Amino acid sequence: MDYQAYNDGGYQPLVVKRSKVKLVLLFAGSLLFMLLGVLLLKWSGEVTADPAILLRTLGIACTVLFGLAVVVYLIMLLRRSPLLVVDAQGIDDQSSAIPGGRILWEDITDIRLVRFSGQKNICIFLADPKAYLARQRGVKRWLMAINLRLAGTPVNITGQSMGMSLERVYEEMELRRRLWSGRR
Repeated sequence: MDYQAYNDGGYQPLVVKRSKVKLVLLFAGSLLFMLLGVLLLKWSGEVTADPAILLRTLGIACTVLFGLAVVVYLIMLLRRSPLLVVDAQGIDDQSSAIPGGRILWEDITDIRLVRFSGQKNICIFLADPKAYLARQRGVKRWLMAINLRLAGTPVNITGQSMGMSLERVYEEMELRRRLWSGRR
């Protein structure tokens, strides 16, 4: 790959844009499952007690979970900023419902490409994850704390809506991190 140096002697920032096609498909799939949840709720009123409880439970779960996904994917479709920017100073992650935001290289101890819950993720390990969590607010902090317990880090990047492969994003991150560590 041919990289061009920029003003601080590093390489051009990596700017990862969203894949509109992937996002539209994720949005449409979530919308269909949300509508299925609404139908299950409707059908629960037309059957006997035992199946009604099951249909109502499934209907509520589908409607709520996939309804949230519809909102998240719609926001991601309307947002114009890149999903991810990796530059000489660090990473700016806006790639998911709980984006990591700006993380400087000096705060990152490791980056790993891992398979977690059936999908590949880039896990960003931080020097002080508890201090990072303390800077977050509300639901985002709570969700990132769950990430920390499950994956060992609050910041996980998935590639499901990216316009480039997660493997390539990982390689580019590692390249820029090595460049940064060589300049310290």
